[in-house]
Amino acid sequence: MSYIIANLLFVAVLCLWFLSCVVAYAQQGSAATDACTSTDSSLERARLLGMPQAIETQNAEFENDNFWNEHGSLIQQAWKEWEMEHATTLSDFDNDVKEQEGWVNSSLLKAIIDAFTNPSEESEAAVKSLWTNNSKGTSNQVMPKGVYATQLLSPRGISYLRNLLELASESGIPTRRPNGMNRHGMILDSDVHGAVPVQPIVKIVEEIIDRIARPVGRMLFQDRIGCEDDVDYYAFTISYDGTTTNTRSIQSKDMELKEHRDASVVTLNINLNLPEENYGGSEVFFRGYPPAESWSSSDLFASNSKDEEDGGGTVTFSPGMAIIHLGSHRHGSLPINSAHSNSNSEGKQPNDGKRFNLVIWLFGTLGDVRIAPYSKDEQLSASQR
Repeated sequence: MSYIIANLLFVAVLCLWFLSCVVAYAQQGSAATDACTSTDSSLERARLLGMPQAIETQNAEFENDNFWNEHGSLIQQAWKEWEMEHATTLSDFDNDVKEQEGWVNSSLLKAIIDAFTNPSEESEAAVKSLWTNNSKGTSNQVMPKGVYATQLLSPRGISYLRNLLELASESGIPTRRPNGMNRHGMILDSDVHGAVPVQPIVKIVEEIIDRIARPVGRMLFQDRIGCEDDVDYYAFTISYDGTTTNTRSIQSKDMELKEHRDASVVTLNINLNLPEENYGGSEVFFRGYPPAESWSSSDLFASNSKDEEDGGGTVTFSPGMAIIHLGSHRHGSLPINSAHSNSNSEGKQPNDGKRFNLVIWLFGTLGDVRIAPYSKDEQLSASQR
């Protein structure tokens, strides 16, 4: 009997020992798994968050706001890590366009530098002459009243910006929708949660603002912009896609933009399509130019006239072309379609049927947007502009 009990005790001890080994092994495996899946990398943690879906096409400025407030700091840190990882590639891009004249219209840049160096009505007139308005110029089209156009970027400049933006879009880091109407694109800013703060991109945006958008806006709209009205900016990219015919796909794309005003005193809108990328439609339409003479506070909510005799019209972008206009000038974008929708052209490009633009809004401190015009004696002098 004692022999049987001893054997049973031995078996029990053996079972307990085996069970403890199994538990220990499982714990070790769990720890190893945790070590593989957990990370201190902000970049990897940000990539695991996933991209919040942008759905609404109007008044959606605060869509998914809780997500961006909760994860904004993590995402900004992730971009710093990403930028360090891609330092060599970003440097290579920068070296390709080191000379500013290589990516910007050199004639325009020279005229602006001359106006800075020798401010006068004459030097400003040379700048203004390079912006088409109410006469055939850029792309041989007549601009609506109050809308000015120029050939701003060279193919080299477009390619530089597109390469930077494409590299950033492939980062896997969540990015916030560009504004309350457009769903596809990116905010370009060092401080906004959900924006792309990559320094080469922010640097080129701020260069465009300081060298072109701000001084040209002040020259062309002297009665609308004072020295404190355009000190801050909001920059973003937008993308329109006319390549799909499936109903569900169409609903998820931005194909047009409803009539609206911008939250800016002045807007610079630059086309980023490469010369070989074609699309149809997508003209920007403008209503009548908001007059200064009869301005009142109620004009903020009124619709501008649709009639072309009141200054309205449409603008068709060409690669590298920029337009500048008052933010209060009502406008929108007509539907886009694929340039090759009914053909199997051998020359078709991957981005045919799409339009890409960089948009820059200028406004005052804390988002202040001045609408009321300035009297003649209140306007900035050439040296102040």
